[in-house]
Amino acid sequence: MLMLPLCAGAMEPMSDAALSKVRGRDGMSFNLANFAMNGDATLRYTTPGNMGSLSIGNMAVSRSDNTEAPFADPYMIDVLASPVGRADIITLSRPLNTAGKELWQIAYDVAVESNGTTLGTSLVLKDVAHYGGGMQWTTPRDSDGLAWGYAVRTDIGSFSVQPNGKSASGEALVFAGIKIGAAAGDGTVSASPWRIADVSNQPGIFNARTGADGKSNLHFGIDWPDAGGPGAAVGAITVDNITFRSATTGDVNLGSSRIGGVQIQFLDVKFRQ
Repeated sequence: MLMLPLCAGAMEPMSDAALSKVRGRDGMSFNLANFAMNGDATLRYTTPGNMGSLSIGNMAVSRSDNTEAPFADPYMIDVLASPVGRADIITLSRPLNTAGKELWQIAYDVAVESNGTTLGTSLVLKDVAHYGGGMQWTTPRDSDGLAWGYAVRTDIGSFSVQPNGKSASGEALVFAGIKIGAAAGDGTVSASPWRIADVSNQPGIFNARTGADGKSNLHFGIDWPDAGGPGAAVGAITVDNITFRSATTGDVNLGSSRIGGVQIQFLDVKFRQ
């Protein structure tokens, strides 16, 4: 057998012109098999002057898995070039979940305290199925902060507002059979995600803005759609049944509800001190 030596050439410095053409395009795929989280930690926001607070805690989250194909349909993180020559875009894509076997169970407590009075409730979501969609992040076009995009196609078995706690079976407001996604045009939800914000054509924004008084406030919003672009996407939301449940007064069935077409043309929210 003839063995030939392998010789590596000496490293050479790259010119600025060559370096300017190098762009990262790496990504990764991952799954959340056997994912579960449970704890009694509390996230609390207290207003300036200690006038009141909002807290979220006691969260419990778990997901069932598609055991027939546990890693064939992963989450994906990619770094993509902007189609309009702006900064690169970080994209998190959810699994397509075509079999509908990846189901989330979520429960947490919410409390509002003001003037010595505390009002609280538990929010319980059962059988939450995401079908594609995901999030985008990049740098804003002409300001500081974070530009974002979001697309959603989700079915929720039930969403319950339970004032007596997560495990209570008494009073509750229950929304059952929720579907959220792109509008199909006939008042129903299509199989495609609803593009609520898009970093290329209608970016969302999260940053801090300084007002005329010199104080900085958190700012959250969605910009107007670009002229000549596809415009604000049309979404749809349907609910199979809405019921007030009560062990003392009996149930009150409000029937079904739907929004056959909804658009977010512009959103501007400022959190003032």
